[in-house]
Amino acid sequence: MRFLWLALLLLAASGTRAEAEAPPPEPLTPVRLGYAFEDTDILLRQRIFGLAHGVHLLLSACLDKNENAAAAQQAYDAWHASQEKALDGVRGMLAVHHFGNAAERAHWQDVARVLGLKETIYPSLGGISLHEACATLPRALIQPRYDFVTQLQFANDPVAR
Repeated sequence: MRFLWLALLLLAASGTRAEAEAPPPEPLTPVRLGYAFEDTDILLRQRIFGLAHGVHLLLSACLDKNENAAAAQQAYDAWHASQEKALDGVRGMLAVHHFGNAAERAHWQDVARVLGLKETIYPSLGGISLHEACATLPRALIQPRYDFVTQLQFANDPVAR
């Protein structure tokens, strides 16, 4: 699975000559910035998105240089499969909230940027080593904190069903 992910990244990065010569896409301009403390439904999704973003960043770091990479990848794959629909719904709803009419063009990184989320996990590790963080990822992902489907169902979200 790890090699498939790397192959897909390399394929996406290679592009074609026409893509390389095409002008870059127009940057997205958010209609709303930051956290929606006044709207509990959006705030819940922003919190879920932030947690999922952290999981993605940690997995990326684990895959780069860690002997716990295989266990982390396996745990992530199982977790992501169970949470994928909820995560897609959260990202889509936040894209609409933050980018309005341009929501269809908004990707994961666009939403992360408008929320001010980090692009690497290292500053968030603090005194915890990457080795320790990667070793604990499989146990963390089975905790209720990372069960976004249940959290959204508890909030009566039709997208999570």
